[in-house]
Amino acid sequence: MAGFEGLENAGLIEGPQEKATREFIKKYRGGKAENAMADFIYSSMLSIARNIDVQNARGREISRNMTSLLCYIQQLEGMYDTMDEDPEITELLGKAAR
Repeated sequence: MAGFEGLENAGLIEGPQEKATREFIKKYRGGKAENAMADFIYSSMLSIARNIDVQNARGREISRNMTSLLCYIQQLEGMYDTMDEDPEITELLGKAAR
């Protein structure tokens, strides 16, 4: 909306899990090829981390969200491990991303 640029995140407080997840993504993404699935996973991870922080602040149980977050990390490892081991997959994914 015109006039409100830059206020999209006004009032949102970044909690410790979201900060840690954002830092993980920044370091993990570094040097890796662009990948639409990985970008979706990164976005989902940040959303889950935000939920974990809110639940922690309210004294709620977080194990399901934490499990989801860890599953996404494993999925990323699997995606990139496969890419690193197989140059053909790396090439195909690179072409698909263009």
